[in-house]
Amino acid sequence: MKNALLAIAVSSFMGLSSFGVSADTVPVAFQDVPEVMAEFDSAKEFRKKALTYGRLPHHSEIGRAFPTYVADEAGKPVLETENELSDAVVIARNPDPVSGAVFNEWLVPKDKWETTYGKLPEFTEFEPFKRIKTIRAIPITEEVLTMLGSENGDTAVIAVEWNDKGMTVYKGGYLADGGYGIAPEEMAKTYEEVE
Repeated sequence: MKNALLAIAVSSFMGLSSFGVSADTVPVAFQDVPEVMAEFDSAKEFRKKALTYGRLPHHSEIGRAFPTYVADEAGKPVLETENELSDAVVIARNPDPVSGAVFNEWLVPKDKWETTYGKLPEFTEFEPFKRIKTIRAIPITEEVLTMLGSENGDTAVIAVEWNDKGMTVYKGGYLADGGYGIAPEEMAKTYEEVE
């Protein structure tokens, strides 16, 4: 379950990247493509500039199913995954809703939260945290898309831990060294380059 929770935590960084991919498309593990991985040798370092809210689970929530929603291509909330809440996780939330009153919330193992944000939340109410951990990311260019087996020159499907169908990444977006993609709009809105 820890890997599933870690993967959900990572999914929060992907923003509008899509999980609804064709059943015929075989996801590519970009970590297995030497030419793509060589790009990370000169990759820029980024830090999430947007705040992430975090809280501890209420005792009444322990053992219950916890849904994670992301935006679909039309900007509407869609269920990404569902996991069971335990006292070993922090509930994370993006500050802006996916749509209406539906927020992108996900579970992060407490040890992963501490390495990413520095300290654990103290309460069961959301409080803001600034990310301290950085990522290395490369731009998704036409060349990178070709290396990932793109069929249309605009998108490719990469393998991710938390979804057997993979994740669609887009030209103009980024591949992060953590094994996920970041949509172009999300990168511009929530990340800053580390000087």
